[in-house]
Amino acid sequence: MPTPDAVADAAARLLAARPAASMAEVAAAAGISRATLFRRYPSRAVLVAELGRRAVEAYTAAVEAARPEEDRPTDALRRLLGELARLAPGYGSLALQPIDELVEADLLELAAAADDRVRRLVHRGQEAGEFRVDVPAEWVLSSVTWLVVAAADGVRLGRLAARDVDRLLATTVLGGLRRQGAEAGDPAG
Repeated sequence: MPTPDAVADAAARLLAARPAASMAEVAAAAGISRATLFRRYPSRAVLVAELGRRAVEAYTAAVEAARPEEDRPTDALRRLLGELARLAPGYGSLALQPIDELVEADLLELAAAADDRVRRLVHRGQEAGEFRVDVPAEWVLSSVTWLVVAAADGVRLGRLAARDVDRLLATTVLGGLRRQGAEAGDPAG
């Protein structure tokens, strides 16, 4: 019998590839019966909430691994984008799953500390003269979030190669955020 983690991992992989997959398809992908799946997750909403929690935990771990407080802001942001790019194929499409407002509020609360670290990184880059001051940190955070979702969808649909997501994310975000003339010899990717 697969562990709860293995079931959740299988569900996340399936829903990343096929967001409209049924609970019967999730059970089959996890190698368990529908009855067993429903004992663990009484509804699709409960399953999606659990996967959302796992996605937020992966996000906070990615922010931690990126060490956004260390090194030059451009280097720290590039590291962060690389960590987030690795999450796109497995978790990015989960943002498209409908969730209850209370669940969403809980997930946002779980992500708050990591989000604040990203905002501080943007502010640090602005103060250091590396990032544009006319681009709010909140816009950077929102843009990165939805670019990761878009990358996941592009990979899912076969329009993007997973190996290109890191480079494309860095090129897009750093290209729009870096100040003209700042680090002119420092390529985005």
